[in-house]
Amino acid sequence: MFEKRAQTPVENRSYAEYYIVFSALLFLGTVWAVWDEVKVRRPWKEYQEEYHALMTAALDSMHLQSLQQVDSSRVLQLNEIVRKAEEGFGTEGYQKLADTKESLQKDLDVETRDWRFARSRSDAAYFQYKKAEEEGGETKALQDEVALHDADAQTHFNRMNDLQAKIDMIDSSLGQYTDAYQKAQVELVSIFKAANSYASKAAKMRDAPVEIRQVILEDYELTPFQEVKGRVDRCQTCHAGWKDDLMQDAPQPYTKHPFPELLAKHNPEKFGCTPCHRGQGPALTEGMAHGPGDPYWETPILHGDDTYATCNSCHFNETVLKYAKPFTRAKQLIIDSGCYGCHEIRGFDDLPKIGPMLNSVGLKDQPDWIYRWVKNPKDYNPHTRMPNFKLSSEQAAAVTAFLLNISKSSTFKLEHPRGSFAGGNAARGKKVFETVGCQACHVTAGFTTVRDSRGTSYDIAPELTRVGSKLGGDWIFDWIKNPRHFNPETRMPNLRLTDAEARDVVAYLLTLKDDRTFEKAPLRLNDTSQVAFGEKTVKEFGCFGCHSIPGTEKEGKVSVDLSDFGRKKYEQMDFGDTHELSLADTVDYRDNADGSVAVKHTWRGWVYGKLKNPRLYQTERIVQKMPVFTFVDGEIKLIRMFLISLSNDQPLPKYQRVYDKRMQDIEAGRRLTMGYNCIQCHNLEDRGGYILAKYEEPAMGPPMLPESQGAKVQEPWLHSFLEGPTTIRPWLKIRMPTFSLTDDEIAKVQRYFLGLSNEDFMIRDYAATPIEAKYLAPGKQLFDTYQCGKCHPSGSVGGAVSADLAPNLEMAHTRLKPEWILQWLHDPQKLQPGTRMPSFFNEGQGPDATVFGGSETEQIKALQAHVWTLGSRRVVASANK
Repeated sequence: MFEKRAQTPVENRSYAEYYIVFSALLFLGTVWAVWDEVKVRRPWKEYQEEYHALMTAALDSMHLQSLQQVDSSRVLQLNEIVRKAEEGFGTEGYQKLADTKESLQKDLDVETRDWRFARSRSDAAYFQYKKAEEEGGETKALQDEVALHDADAQTHFNRMNDLQAKIDMIDSSLGQYTDAYQKAQVELVSIFKAANSYASKAAKMRDAPVEIRQVILEDYELTPFQEVKGRVDRCQTCHAGWKDDLMQDAPQPYTKHPFPELLAKHNPEKFGCTPCHRGQGPALTEGMAHGPGDPYWETPILHGDDTYATCNSCHFNETVLKYAKPFTRAKQLIIDSGCYGCHEIRGFDDLPKIGPMLNSVGLKDQPDWIYRWVKNPKDYNPHTRMPNFKLSSEQAAAVTAFLLNISKSSTFKLEHPRGSFAGGNAARGKKVFETVGCQACHVTAGFTTVRDSRGTSYDIAPELTRVGSKLGGDWIFDWIKNPRHFNPETRMPNLRLTDAEARDVVAYLLTLKDDRTFEKAPLRLNDTSQVAFGEKTVKEFGCFGCHSIPGTEKEGKVSVDLSDFGRKKYEQMDFGDTHELSLADTVDYRDNADGSVAVKHTWRGWVYGKLKNPRLYQTERIVQKMPVFTFVDGEIKLIRMFLISLSNDQPLPKYQRVYDKRMQDIEAGRRLTMGYNCIQCHNLEDRGGYILAKYEEPAMGPPMLPESQGAKVQEPWLHSFLEGPTTIRPWLKIRMPTFSLTDDEIAKVQRYFLGLSNEDFMIRDYAATPIEAKYLAPGKQLFDTYQCGKCHPSGSVGGAVSADLAPNLEMAHTRLKPEWILQWLHDPQKLQPGTRMPSFFNEGQGPDATVFGGSETEQIKALQAHVWTLGSRRVVASANK
């Protein structure tokens, strides 16, 4: 074809068909480009139009509902009033009064103008008069001129008052026509206010423009080169209904944000959405904004509980976040599991070791038991926090030899003569064990209620199901009488058991036996090479990360720094010999029928597999030493969410929460109370109180400690109580243990409670609290009238139901803060939601109108005065001061 065309003269050649074809292609390409730009690339326009339609429909519906709720008979009455008033406006009498008022108003305007001119002329003349007086010139004529203008102004002022008086009289007469009309109009506006509001909003929504909505943070973060980098966030272009109550049940992307309490502190209109949800803020299509199913995508949008990961960007120093409970649980998991013992983790550098000291372990446990334990802790206790390091028999034997060797240097000796445990009663001991509080931390066979309530796969203290085969009676007796004697760093408290109670508990624990049989362990305890090999193994696997071990004090972390792990690249992860799951698969990990394992080859898939089985990716060339935990699916996902949060990409300080002194005090207290497992018994910051699950009546268990605790109790009393707990509720069987806290630790607890209450520590003499004598007698009368003593007994509780009882108020003057008593009596539920304490006052009135006329304020002061004198030896004279 081309050869034939080449032989055709140029003037005879035709390009028409080519022009037609290429013009058609150009036209189609232009149409496609316009369509792609206007329609395909701008789905946000459709989203906004749909949102406007949804909102308009919702507002129209609310408008109709509001109209249906209007009292139509009242509207008819008001319209009739308006109609009659309007008829009156057309009568001759009304028109005559209105015309007269208009004429008088014109005259008043003229007189007001002339008065102002006269005042201006007077001011000008007065200025000339004062100037002449200062210069020593003639002043008599100027003074007369000032007087003339002042007289003229006064004349106009008098006429103004006369005219205004006449207008006021006419207004009074017009009132018979206008008053009813104006009142009816105001009431009609009020009746239709809600409906008109919805109608107005609907009209605005119909006319709302379709536009890109964006938030620009000009100085949000730093680049890797430490240059200030801004952020553009356009999420609200599609997610337009995030703050609209009417969009509560709407589908995405129009639905209201599910956590408005978070938005109160993180306003998307100022803060954007990507700091919390990630994704690409400038993008305007779902695929580009949220991130496709691509393992290389660096900032895909976070879903579900993973969204809480970004809390760590600004709150990495805090272990408890009120509105981010999944993240709080994740941090609790990290702390409980001791991950920071092997890994550097920002914000976890001041926590104590989670395991016991091992300098005297040989004086406590038998060599065979130690061998079996270090070889596989889960075999003895499936719910222990101690992971399985998968040590070989040789390694386990060597570690046993090493631990027994360092125990030879221990100076530990029993505080009690050998055999002191003998003579106990196992049945009584079981009862003591179950009542005084041991079950808050320890599990025994058949009782997992507290563990189940806590919701973790592990125990926070050793399970005692087989303890009778592990420990001797002498050691157990010595331990429960004084745990700090054997291990000064232990978190185990002293329950102040009597010798008889301790013997009974020992007798009970010795019945809990391990009925299994084991082969003799291949141990060479005195072989120095074994001891050296054991020390090398301990250091190699980082046992000192959780345990204090002599000779390892200067050792560093044995594993990788996790502070930026959330930004680790997918391509840096080795999946070993695992099979690959499809990205479309609903799970990240699967055990195949042939014994192999398949994981998604993504960042999330790798982490899930690593936590499920830390040795999963081990090959001939890749050695894995991370021990094997037994996390369940929910725990793995929480830890993975925490790992997502670990990043060196932090917003600039102006966007972070200020970690001031109060926050530091609160966090120090949190970590201390967490370390001593206080939340096992007490509900603190809406978490904990797990032991309450064993009580049919929660009031028979430990009390919750509300955030107002610091405002409630006196600092000297709290210090004394933590130093040596005393009985507050004698009818409770469970005991507040003695933790042997140092003064510094007690101070941390005090500052923690004060910080939660937003109060500062003050030196006060509570005994000098003034009491007005006029409140004493009325206070006693109210105390008796309201039967306060029925729940707050000061002596024998008689036949009262224990669950209904409250603390003895004779301790109030040494235990409670006087201003807190006032707040408590005003509204107990506000300070402690769920309390059984009733509120006697409603809308400022007390039920007894004979005392202070029923005044809430005065009656509360009277009750406070009476409570403050209960149990006090102060005489009335001192109360009158």
